[in-house]
Amino acid sequence: MSDPLEFGELIERLTRTGRLSQREARHVVDEVLAFLDDSLEQFVRRRHRELQREDLNNEAIYRQVAEEAGRRLFRVPVLSTRQVRRLIYG
Repeated sequence: MSDPLEFGELIERLTRTGRLSQREARHVVDEVLAFLDDSLEQFVRRRHRELQREDLNNEAIYRQVAEEAGRRLFRVPVLSTRQVRRLIYG
């Protein structure tokens, strides 16, 4: 995405309007940028691992990941469960 150093004004605003220290505000901005920087493939694989830890079966995971991907900020076509499975396993 962008270099967190470019967000000095945002960090300043977060410290001024919230109860965050400059260090905490910088950390929040870094986390948001990392979240938004996920590619579709990274998102699908990460969510698959997370949902496996919740003991969901793969068919339920595929459906949930396909639904979640459609709501993310990156623009993607609606994914079928087959496409989700292919992103995970190649």
